[in-house]
Amino acid sequence: MTDLHRLRARDVMNKNVQWTTAHENLRAAAERMASHGIRALLVAGEDPSDLPGIVTSKDIVNLLGSHDASVLESLRVGDVMTRPAICVPAQTNLRDCINLMRSCGVRRMPVLDGTTVLGVLSTSDVFARALAKH
Repeated sequence: MTDLHRLRARDVMNKNVQWTTAHENLRAAAERMASHGIRALLVAGEDPSDLPGIVTSKDIVNLLGSHDASVLESLRVGDVMTRPAICVPAQTNLRDCINLMRSCGVRRMPVLDGTTVLGVLSTSDVFARALAKH
């Protein structure tokens, strides 16, 4: 089994980061997630070091639980995104990442080097790595 104290967020994160803006139509963002086979888009701010939020498939599904699908046409990413994005420094060990995810109730966290986004760490990434034999 993998030692979750030795592995860092940057060792396990997905480097294929996809971005959106708070102004993007929610349907367009959801379709982009589906076409890329991902479950989250980071929301870019006006300043390159600004990360105001993250929109996830969970955010969209929760919205659809109480609205008709046509709401995706009228809403923007900023209307449903999780803000602020719960971020983690690249050097954080996986055990601490898991505890932060649990305490904040999130499944995905941007991984940062200072203010630079390096990737996104998900519970699926942690799960796959925890089961890997080394």
